[in-house]
Amino acid sequence: MSALVPVVQAFREGRRFLIAGHVDPDPDCIGSLLAVDWLLERLGKEAQPLSHDALLPQWQFFPRIDRIAHPTAGAPWSRETWDTLVVVDCELERTGSVALWADRVERVINIDHHVTNEGTGDINLIDPGAAATGELIYRVIRAAGVGLDASVATLLYAAIMSDTGSFRFSNTTAAAFEIAADLVRHGAEPDVIAGELYDTRSWEYVRLLGRVLETLQRSPDGSVAWITLTQEMIREEGARADESEGFIQYPRMIDGVEVALFFKETGPGEVRVGFRSKRRVDVSQLAQEFGGGGHPRAAGCTFRGTLDQAVEQIVARAVQLAGDPV
Repeated sequence: MSALVPVVQAFREGRRFLIAGHVDPDPDCIGSLLAVDWLLERLGKEAQPLSHDALLPQWQFFPRIDRIAHPTAGAPWSRETWDTLVVVDCELERTGSVALWADRVERVINIDHHVTNEGTGDINLIDPGAAATGELIYRVIRAAGVGLDASVATLLYAAIMSDTGSFRFSNTTAAAFEIAADLVRHGAEPDVIAGELYDTRSWEYVRLLGRVLETLQRSPDGSVAWITLTQEMIREEGARADESEGFIQYPRMIDGVEVALFFKETGPGEVRVGFRSKRRVDVSQLAQEFGGGGHPRAAGCTFRGTLDQAVEQIVARAVQLAGDPV
């Protein structure tokens, strides 16, 4: 039996759904979250999409984004009864405060494409071969027999486009191109979506990028490069705490670099770390060593300790892995 069948069946049988993605959400997470919300609405269900962290200003073009709520205790939706929690683009533990709802619903549905996700729901649709979680949501919608419109096509195209690096990364497959073509036929506009995702940034974002690039370092052998972002830098530039999306591409693009790292101080004793690799190093395994997860070429973790400790420990391990023979 296809893994899609239990998901579609649960969507048809359930009545009231909470939907959540991971902390520090990216476009695949947001697009998938809202596409599930769209599908459940088409199936006549009640749904509430949630995000533990705030959403970036440049994501306001996403259809339905105003439906996403923060999981604040005492909010009107939190006083209601829900029968299902749908977790997209991560395992339950990475949803932040939304994870507390797992014990208050009848079942958890987990839909994800990260290789490190072992399936944390009562019903799981986990496929590391999918280019993005948005690809899996597309399959669910098609399996449910629901026709696409421009709204959901935009959500899913943005999800797949972003997680494949504009169809440049190694996870780009023939299926991803075929789905993208179908989404364009149903109203997704590639130029508009690309412009919103990559070419719309605030003055403060660009100023902050300049500060971060001043921290750029690399290992003696040139195989690992990293950048750092402190809370002080964010305050001094007047930027939002979450205005750092895409910074990691700069150390990654350096010739000879196999592993790129981005260390972002998020609070006292807490550092979020982004991992990227080009060809050899499986950074999902590196992230797992520090309590995180993700893909072989893109992953992340939250490090408990100081920024200096995070850099010292993780860079040393990355250099070791990047220097291992093929």
